[in-house]
Amino acid sequence: MIDRRGRVALVAHCVLNQTTRAWWGEGEASREEGMVSDVVDLLMRHGIGVIQMRCPEFSLYGNPREPRSKEGYDTQEFKRECREIAAHACDTMEALQERGVDPEIEVVAILGFEGSPSCGVERTTRTINGERRRAPGRGHLIEALQREMKTRGLDVPFLGVSLGEDERRDALRGLEALITDDVP
Repeated sequence: MIDRRGRVALVAHCVLNQTTRAWWGEGEASREEGMVSDVVDLLMRHGIGVIQMRCPEFSLYGNPREPRSKEGYDTQEFKRECREIAAHACDTMEALQERGVDPEIEVVAILGFEGSPSCGVERTTRTINGERRRAPGRGHLIEALQREMKTRGLDVPFLGVSLGEDERRDALRGLEALITDDVP
């Protein structure tokens, strides 16, 4: 018998396309080639589909672009772009719920990207004493998405992916726990 249950994760654009991360001369963001493969591999192993959210930084400014902090993107234009992406993500989640009777479709997680001024879940990049640094906090898109989800009564766990080895290992364990219903 075929499992009629469908499961998907909404993911930050750069998890599936690292080339959208900021680069500018010697100041480029660290990245992997292509995708963050261990995250993709884990999702594939568990039969989780992926819905890629648009990147507000790339959508508005393309590449090459100079890396910026959260404060560097603190404009009305950028916040409007984040609200539009958040509304589209919530429309998608609601459509999955409405059409999810047969097969049943569940959004298991929203994956952000730690350190991102847009998609950081626990850590973003801030300007502190004139320098860009990682600091606690959420990126603009994650904030907009959380506000929109609260307004619509949507409840899906957020998890941040990182290129740092220890942080990534922890995120992968947390993601696996979410999708296998285990306690981390």
